[in-house]
Amino acid sequence: MYLRRISLQNFRNHDQTSLEFRSRLIFFIGNNGEGKTNLLESISLLSYLKSFRESDENQLLKWDSPFTFVRAEFEAGGEDFVFEYGIEKSQFKRKKIKINGEVIKKVSDSVGYFRSVILSPPDIQIIEFGNVERRRFLDSFISSTNKYYLNQLIEYNRLLKQRNSALKRENIPEREIVIWNEPLIERDFEIRQIREQTVARLTSYFEKNLNLLSQGKDPFRITYKPNVSSKEEHRERLARNLRKDIAIGYTSCGNHRDEIPIGFEDKDLSSFGSQGQKRSAVIALKTASFQMILEDTGEAPVLLIDDIIRELDVKRREYFVNLISECGQAFFTTTDLEGIKDYIGSLEMDKEIFVVENGKVSRGKDV
Repeated sequence: MYLRRISLQNFRNHDQTSLEFRSRLIFFIGNNGEGKTNLLESISLLSYLKSFRESDENQLLKWDSPFTFVRAEFEAGGEDFVFEYGIEKSQFKRKKIKINGEVIKKVSDSVGYFRSVILSPPDIQIIEFGNVERRRFLDSFISSTNKYYLNQLIEYNRLLKQRNSALKRENIPEREIVIWNEPLIERDFEIRQIREQTVARLTSYFEKNLNLLSQGKDPFRITYKPNVSSKEEHRERLARNLRKDIAIGYTSCGNHRDEIPIGFEDKDLSSFGSQGQKRSAVIALKTASFQMILEDTGEAPVLLIDDIIRELDVKRREYFVNLISECGQAFFTTTDLEGIKDYIGSLEMDKEIFVVENGKVSRGKDV
């Protein structure tokens, strides 16, 4: 997996930015607010088709611009690809994606071409904010490589929205609510199976990684607790909860209520973990996702590292350097290159520096 070129137009604070990459390690250097993270965000779109920072895609458009456009050239699995992503600001927020010149009509059809793993300061929310963020991480991770899962998830959310809409209508006949039950149950079953298999593998990698990071001091694990455990239970609970669901105006059971505890026994890291333990858990989790993608595809994903290395202690930095040495290509943002030279500079890998200032990017001196 290797990104060769990327071009941005009206993306965040970038008017026109075109970059060519010839190395495995690429550094974006500049002060805060200059547009470094915006570059990582544009690269992440190739994998996730959405921002890792914003839920509102209109925020990707440069202020007062009618559209934004990203074009990238990359190599994956021995093949060359051209990826184009455009958003036009309008009442309907028109979005267009092309791969090798072909318009992609379904989001899932663009999944799996470019694989990346993002590490950024907000990742700590996966630990601190509990199940909502953990489901979001898990869905994003699985969907980035599994088209079938993404299709099931999209359809489940569509059906859930329809059922919830029916629940909010006054004096609606019950048959117009329960008509959504069986399709929901079927999609829930498929999603639950894949989540369960993924978490089982993920926690195996996670525990090994965390053991290395904490030198065996933090025996935390990831657990998957589905909200319903079978089609029969789901069917029974939807029927039993019907009056309650009508009263509250939403569906109270299903995979949108799944729990994913991360911690020790019945204690969750969100409530008792130190900042160091939480940071280690996030790094172990993101590394586990990197390792699973590598194992499943035979190709290392691109690493996108947003100004987190300087926050790490010596042990975590050493671990991080070992991870970087395994990747095909890694992109870093930092405000202080000197502060990371001591451990990144020792890597026997080609390096490039780009200086970012107010959305303008220029080449810098070698590390």
